[in-house]
Amino acid sequence: MYLPSTLRRRLEARDARARADGVREGLELARARRARERHSYVFVVTFGRSGSTLVQGLLNTLPRTLVRGENDLYLLHFYRGLAALRAFREEHKAHGSYDDASAFYGLKQIRRSAFMQAMNDVVTTGVLGGVEADDYDVVGFKEVTWHRIAPEETEDFFAVMDKAFPGVRYVLNTRDPDRALASGFWRQEDEAAARQKIARTLDIQQHLRATRPDRVLDVSYEQLTGDDDGVRDALLASLGAFVTGRPVDESLMADLHHTLARGFGPNPFGGTS
Repeated sequence: MYLPSTLRRRLEARDARARADGVREGLELARARRARERHSYVFVVTFGRSGSTLVQGLLNTLPRTLVRGENDLYLLHFYRGLAALRAFREEHKAHGSYDDASAFYGLKQIRRSAFMQAMNDVVTTGVLGGVEADDYDVVGFKEVTWHRIAPEETEDFFAVMDKAFPGVRYVLNTRDPDRALASGFWRQEDEAAARQKIARTLDIQQHLRATRPDRVLDVSYEQLTGDDDGVRDALLASLGAFVTGRPVDESLMADLHHTLARGFGPNPFGGTS
């Protein structure tokens, strides 16, 4: 098909820009990945009144580990912003975003890698706060609102997490739902709605077990606070090795015991008020 020379040159220039953009995005992603690999990341996936603040305290007892508390799962907004952008780009991919006369001029210049880096930057700077980055190898947070991730979003959300936080690991904090529902703020909620939130969190935990078995660890509140010392200490040892990559020695085990005895949260040791 014959094309006027000016149109042909314009199309060739557009194609060249598209190829350059692809190379540039790959380089940006590689640079962002190197920056993200400075720390490793661990997140506590659980529901309210499950003993998650105690687990947070245990994690912070581990060497060179800093795990903060709840933040209303703000990462979900990052993910949904990226998902909306990808859908919008797909819808308008044929509408000339390389043409400065197009209503969608520059749409394809918005980098997915930038979203990944932004997610990592917000978490890392938020967790570190005013402390020195070099003082910690592992950072993260615990959260109890994972149930807000819709079923159809689940795998894509955690796939984005994989890219934003390379090698990310998850502590799956569990507790008997009936005991949790009888405790604290849950008693003020509609029971059916509360059970649905907990069930959704359990579904997400199971999804992570099934899809990322080498990057999850189950931590049972009942085992942590139970009377079987052997079971408890085995769980503490597993938690320490999972997060730090090193065995838990006698000194660290004593520190973890001290943390267990301290109590965490508004109503430690299973208080119901």
